[in-house]
Amino acid sequence: MRAGRGTMIACFAHIYEYKGVLFEIPKTGGPWPLKKGGNPKSRADKKFYDLMTEFNALPKDEQEAYRVCGGCMTIGGN
Repeated sequence: MRAGRGTMIACFAHIYEYKGVLFEIPKTGGPWPLKKGGNPKSRADKKFYDLMTEFNALPKDEQEAYRVCGGCMTIGGN
């Protein structure tokens, strides 16, 4: 009998680009700015948090229009 392949669900932080600023919003913790290559910036300044206040005021469906990647996906399975 051959062993079946398992199914795995992988979840990643949602990545958004709003007004030219790339940032992630993980399931736990707050938003954080990213460099263009996707690595986290070392600091989040007042300008970033002001942008987040503006972004959070948008309706959820409009926020999703700015999402460039992230979320959960199923990998494998039979």
